[in-house]
This record gives sequence, C-alpha cells and structure tokens, in this order.
Amino acid sequence: MKTRKMARAALLLLVPALFFACKKGKDEPKDIGEQMRDVEADTQVMRDAQAAVNEVVRAASDCEAAKPAIAGAKIRLNESAKHIRTAAANSTLDTLRKQVRQVEDLCP
Repeated sequence: MKTRKMARAALLLLVPALFFACKKGKDEPKDIGEQMRDVEADTQVMRDAQAAVNEVVRAASDCEAAKPAIAGAKIRLNESAKHIRTAAANSTLDTLRKQVRQVEDLCP
C-alpha cells in the first residue's frame, strides 16, 4: 500500500516535469526561416528609425530645426525598440540613439 502511494506521488511529479521538459524553450535556437523573418522585420523597422535620425543629423547645424527633429527621432527610436527582434538591430538602435544624443548635446 505504501509503495502504491509513493509510486502515485512519483508519477504525479514526473508527468508535469516531462511536460515542461518537452516544450520548446526560449533559449533554443531558431531555425533559418525564423531568423530570416526576424531580420526582414528588423530591416523594415530600422528604415523608419534611420530616416528620423537622418533628419536630426541634417539639421544639426541649425539648432532651431534640430530640436523638433530630435523629439521626433526619440519617439521613433522608442517605438522601434518595441518591435526589434535581433541583437544586431538592438546594437544599431543604440548607435542611432548616440547620434541623436550628440546633436542634442550640441543644441541644449
């Protein structure tokens, strides 16, 4: 009788453990198709962010024109950050933020 209870308890613990062990984890690498879709999505997102930063860089010599462009670029960069899927795009986004910050420092 004790053996049955122990076996039942072990089975009740084992079934959920096996279920979670079989699920695909977040750390599992993506296949090439998923990676390509992520890169394509990031490319599209980065186009908009790059365009906003380009406006800031072009207006850097005129602070009155740069200030609204900086505000718009920050909004676009924050929005883009929500949709980024790859580490490379995150790195690029950080670089774009630095460019905006440099112009912002020139135009207090």
